[in-house]
Amino acid sequence: MQRTALPAGRTHQPQALARSLRRPQPFRPIRHISSAVASQNGNGNGVHANGKGSAAPRCPSPAQTIRTLVDIVNEGTLSTVAANGLPVGIPVSFSTDKQGHVQLHLDAATVDMANLRGSAACSLTVQPTAHPARAVAAVTLIGKLELPADMSAPAPLHVDKCLYFGGLDQGSRGQEVSGEEFAAAEPDVLRKAAPELVNSWNSERAEDIYRIVSEFLGVPLTEMSYAELLWVDHLGMYVRSEVAGTEGPEVIRVPFYRPVLDERDARSVITMAAQIAWERERSYNPPLPSIFADAAAAANN
Repeated sequence: MQRTALPAGRTHQPQALARSLRRPQPFRPIRHISSAVASQNGNGNGVHANGKGSAAPRCPSPAQTIRTLVDIVNEGTLSTVAANGLPVGIPVSFSTDKQGHVQLHLDAATVDMANLRGSAACSLTVQPTAHPARAVAAVTLIGKLELPADMSAPAPLHVDKCLYFGGLDQGSRGQEVSGEEFAAAEPDVLRKAAPELVNSWNSERAEDIYRIVSEFLGVPLTEMSYAELLWVDHLGMYVRSEVAGTEGPEVIRVPFYRPVLDERDARSVITMAAQIAWERERSYNPPLPSIFADAAAAANN
């Protein structure tokens, strides 16, 4: 795909991007763009690749995002209730087993142990500490902790419900998710690869993101003031963008035309979206291979 310069005065610098990722950025409420997704990202017929004609979900459910966060983070804040009724929060580490069950690693000498012996009720607040994952969401798992006989062993957290605070998924802020939904959800297949995908596209292929958003929003590339990839999951990507003459930055959700299978598949789908946007920008019609051109000429004769 031929490369062209970004809009004048809007060069996407990695240093500026790094600074922007370290500090909160104001933006308008998230906007979902769905009408042109199928045609921009692959088969162009508005249906799944399996031909069943049902559109894929536009973004992971809160339960899926919670499972993703719990899988990629290993530290959180454990809150317990002291004998005097006051809540106490301390930092703890945790892990998940193959079934996704949360296991806390506790120090028997800390204050929370005395509290937990009085009441097993507790909550665990989890949020990634570093960008880009930190922008995705935060969650509080509410339930009861099972103290093992051997305190060197991890303590299982039995989750009754979750409070989901969407970062990029702002429409779900403060949503309650049941323990059953949490247990049944699967973590996203791109959870480990997403930070590298975000860094790679923003630092090396920023023009692709500008072009995809330009096409999706239906505005000329020259009017794109800013575009920054924030996160990628198996259903699509979040992008912070700004169009010249608008109120300011906004986060948009750009869904893929089908769920991706892994990191390599995600790279392919994003690259394809940029290529198709580039072709449409130039009204480009690739020439037919000679075998098809000869067949067409023969048919006309």
